[in-house]
Amino acid sequence: MDINRLIIKTKKDIFSKSSGIFSAKTAGEGYDFYELKEYDLNSDARKIDWLISAKMQKPYVRVYQEEKLRNIVIIFLLSGSLFFGAKRLKLETLVEIFLLLGFSALKEREKLTAIEKNNLKYIKNFFDLEDFAKNIDNKNIIGLKPDFKDINELFYKIREKSLIVFLGDFLYEIDLSLFAKKHEVIAFVARDSIEKGFYKDLEFESVDNESLKKSSLSLRGKDFKTYGKNIEKVLDKNYINFRKNGIDFLEIFDIDDTFLKLNRFFIGR
Repeated sequence: MDINRLIIKTKKDIFSKSSGIFSAKTAGEGYDFYELKEYDLNSDARKIDWLISAKMQKPYVRVYQEEKLRNIVIIFLLSGSLFFGAKRLKLETLVEIFLLLGFSALKEREKLTAIEKNNLKYIKNFFDLEDFAKNIDNKNIIGLKPDFKDINELFYKIREKSLIVFLGDFLYEIDLSLFAKKHEVIAFVARDSIEKGFYKDLEFESVDNESLKKSSLSLRGKDFKTYGKNIEKVLDKNYINFRKNGIDFLEIFDIDDTFLKLNRFFIGR
């Protein structure tokens, strides 16, 4: 993937539009001016704007923006199966999601942490975000299997109640119920258009994630259908478990407008 081009694209998506993915601010105590409001019994007299009050011949108070910060934790679940894709690799889909969420969180001054296995990074600025994305891009994931022991150990490292976002393709059974007992949990699932049969005929090179052996395959319409059904069976097991534990999830395909899909998903949250 061209990681630098992806960084520019996602940054433009967040900062060229009126709103990013997250919207965190509400009226209250803070530093940014929000509005003037006529003084009432619930108002703080210390916040009276005497100049405006003199002009209006009645007392007015200044209301400010509250920084209602969330603690957002984004966890990559890397595996060899992410090195797959017709239009682009599933890994690139996940990195794009990470960058969009990250830029939006920094824009809203949210607290952001990124995790990949034992690599925990507090993201304080754009440089940290871009550096973490580049490290993910540089990883050799072929043959890599998810380590569920490490995933469960992460639960004890995240002490503050958080919005936890898992990024993966979830082509393996995974239990995130422990996280859901304490945190708000979301799973973003990288999907490929091949899995929905959007291609009638295709020849491609595949890599066995365990043996690392390569082979050339030629798939036809019927093959795609069978392949897609097998994928759905694995995913459905996880989705049933997600719903049971109150975990939201969203599939994002290689052909989707990722920003638009995420923006719609987070409306009202």
